[in-house]
Amino acid sequence: MDINSLILNNLNHSLILFDEDLTLRFLNLPAQELTGYSDRFLNNISLSDFFYNNRYIEEHAGGVIETGEGFIDFEYKFINKNHDRRLVILEISKVADEDKFYVIISLKDITRFKEMDNNIKNEERLNDLSRFIAEMSHEIRNPLGGVKAAASYLKRKFNQVALYLPADLQDLDNFLEIIIKEVGRINNLIEDLLSLSKKHRTRSEKININKAINEIILMEGEALGNKNIEIIKEFDPSLPKIYASENALKQVFLNSLKNGAEAIKPEAKGVIKIITKLDFTRNSPKFLKIEFIDNGCGIGKNDMKNLFVPFFTTKETGSGLGLAVSQKIIYEHNGFINIDSVKNRGTTVSIYIPIEKRKSY
Repeated sequence: MDINSLILNNLNHSLILFDEDLTLRFLNLPAQELTGYSDRFLNNISLSDFFYNNRYIEEHAGGVIETGEGFIDFEYKFINKNHDRRLVILEISKVADEDKFYVIISLKDITRFKEMDNNIKNEERLNDLSRFIAEMSHEIRNPLGGVKAAASYLKRKFNQVALYLPADLQDLDNFLEIIIKEVGRINNLIEDLLSLSKKHRTRSEKININKAINEIILMEGEALGNKNIEIIKEFDPSLPKIYASENALKQVFLNSLKNGAEAIKPEAKGVIKIITKLDFTRNSPKFLKIEFIDNGCGIGKNDMKNLFVPFFTTKETGSGLGLAVSQKIIYEHNGFINIDSVKNRGTTVSIYIPIEKRKSY
């Protein structure tokens, strides 16, 4: 390998070179990893075929050839040969060499940076909300406890004298029961709110992700079986253990499993596939990737952008806090969550947790 190839192959972004006939002449190692092509395609594939007749890239490459002016798109959604979606900075430029010219296409993968930026923004919003929640929860719980105690007292007294009351008062017991149940529902909502507001930096220990997920499946297995939902496990047995809060991560896994189950119509043959593996698509640090893939009703495009917003929900019932809490927990583990969904086809929840030995997070 000559010095030029050595330098180009050690860049942290992808470089792809086409000649004036728009035939592939060179792609460095990062480009091979990003696009899914190897150097055996050199001198054998056109720009059009390389990018699967992508008119956007073809048109801008043609414009660069015609005018000589470079083109840049700072947030281009690139789909590679293996159908992986990446967010890249796309640059197209033209360089001349004596009587020939070449077209250089540069793809700088910024997916991870965008994910981190989104996580930071969400974390800032959650921190602001958390402070408000922590203060309000205490103020709400005190009078709520009084309401429940008073309703319980009245219910006991009612049961003592129910036989002596007129007929039009006999249904008071039902109303008292409603009050007690609704107070309980509000208390559960407050618990969810507190989960969102508190730091999950409880006990960090070395855990086996596969074992943790198996325990969640065991806990929910009977309920899923009754709903005609099959669990398919594709676990990598060689995954390293990681330092994390097992209880906190189990809360995330349980939420992902329940969301998948609730998205499957009762009359359908439901399938939830759970995959654990090492993620090799990002630079250091390396990540464990946990996927929950269901064949449920999916999520509409307009709803996707709001999935992690507290109190937003696509369900008829629900607090809209589950995903916000899950994201907060994973963020505190220095990881992130991605959700891909197609309406009426299903949803994939991808959870990334870094592999690094840490005593706390």
